[in-house]
Amino acid sequence: MKRAIRFKETQKFTQWWLWLIILAPILLFVIGKVITIISLCTAQIPNASGNISISWISGRLSIVQFICVLVYIATILFLALSKLKVVVSDKDIKIRHLLFFSKVIDLNEVVEQQIVNYDFVGYGIRKTKKYGTVYNVKGGEGVAIILTNGEKYLIGSQKTEEFLKSLLK
Repeated sequence: MKRAIRFKETQKFTQWWLWLIILAPILLFVIGKVITIISLCTAQIPNASGNISISWISGRLSIVQFICVLVYIATILFLALSKLKVVVSDKDIKIRHLLFFSKVIDLNEVVEQQIVNYDFVGYGIRKTKKYGTVYNVKGGEGVAIILTNGEKYLIGSQKTEEFLKSLLK
C-alpha cells in the first residue's frame, strides 16, 4: 500500500552571509595572486631572448597547502550539496539531513507538536536540553515534537503552518 504524502519540504544552506564567509578566502587568495603577479612582472628584467619569464609565479604547493585546499573544496561541496528534507506521510515523518543522516518518526508516537520560534541553535544536527534533537539549516522557526517515550525533536522549517497541519490530520 502506497503512503500518502501530506507534506514535503527541502531546505538548503542559502544564507548569503554564510556563503560570503566561506568564499571570502578564495576571493582574497585570487586578489593576492593577481597583485603579486602584477608587481613581480613589472619588476622583472627581460631574459636573454627579451621575454619576461613568469613561470616561477605558479610555484609549488606544499603537501600541507594541498591538503588545506582539498579540505576547503570538500567543505564547499559538502555545504552546496547538503540539505534538510522533511516528508510527512500518513504513517511517519522522514527526516533526511545532509548527505548521510536519516531519521524516521512514527506518527503514532507523536503526543505533542507545536510551532516554536527559537534563538540560533546552530546549523546541522544539534542536541539541546530545551528542544532535544534539533535539525536546522536556516531560520529560527520550526515544529517541536514530543514522543510517547519523552524524546524531543525540533525540525526547522520555512513552512511551519503547513508542516504542523500535516501532523494533525
